[in-house]
Amino acid sequence: MQLQCPCCGEQFPFEAGFADADGKQLAALFAGMEPKLGRAVLGYLRLFSPRSRGLRTTKAIRLVADLAQLVDAGQVQRDARTAEFKPAPPRLWVTGIEQMLVQRERLQLPLENHNYLRAVVWGLASDPAQAQAVAPLRQKASGASAQQLLQEQIGRIQSDVVLGLLNKEEGERQIAALKGGA
Repeated sequence: MQLQCPCCGEQFPFEAGFADADGKQLAALFAGMEPKLGRAVLGYLRLFSPRSRGLRTTKAIRLVADLAQLVDAGQVQRDARTAEFKPAPPRLWVTGIEQMLVQRERLQLPLENHNYLRAVVWGLASDPAQAQAVAPLRQKASGASAQQLLQEQIGRIQSDVVLGLLNKEEGERQIAALKGGA
């Protein structure tokens, strides 16, 4: 079975992503995440990729494992020097990642750790109304048209069907609902 990379459009065999132990370990980490969080983390990993080469799988494993621990804790600590925690459900982490992706050009890349994300999520946890303002900002920053956004959403649903996150009928229902609302 061939899959298509959503980033570059290149086709590759499904098995290629799981050919080695590191690939299997990384896939297992993503399998344990909520789908929205997993998609956000895929984009977030690009912030760690050096310009001269791709992100090493071993580093991606470490980053995703560390991030999963932060999210699973259900709370956020701004930094290790403070003992104050705030509740942080997975949706806040997704919003924090999306906010960072929107402001990518302002970040000093590649990132080295999750400290900046923790600070962003801390701010969101302090002001939940701020989290609601990120989605329109993301659309505006990308300059995407309504048609492009619709195609992106349909592509994500189709990918979820291929990956087994949705059954075919549910995927078709969601696509029909999107097209009916467009």
